Amino acid sequence: MNDQIPTPGLASALFRRQSRDALAARRMQLQQRSTQLRQQIAQGSHVFQPAARVADRVSGVADQVRQHARQQGPFLMLLLSALAGASLVRPRLLMGLGLRAWSGWQAYLRLRPLAQGFMRGLARGRSLR
Repeated sequence: MNDQIPTPGLASALFRRQSRDALAARRMQLQQRSTQLRQQIAQGSHVFQPAARVADRVSGVADQVRQHARQQGPFLMLLLSALAGASLVRPRLLMGLGLRAWSGWQAYLRLRPLAQGFMRGLARGRSLR
């Protein structure tokens, strides 16, 4: 009768070995599943790359603004905040203002050589006649 009933020490050793084997098999399954899920996420993440690029650019601009704010002071931050708020509330108005500013800049670039020549002439003592 003693041959049919395993001793308690042998049974617990056998159970521990089966448990270790089962745990090792389960660990292997979980690692394979994890690898598959990582690959699916990598393939699916291509959709988000344009948005991630935009977010990176926005983050870069925000970093530049923070750096300039440290150098220029709070006035610049107040001005940029006002422009951002205006662009959210009245985008057409801000777009018109931007177009006028661009046109003014272009006019300045075209008229600057004429103004510089005029100022050089005045500095040399020439008259306009």
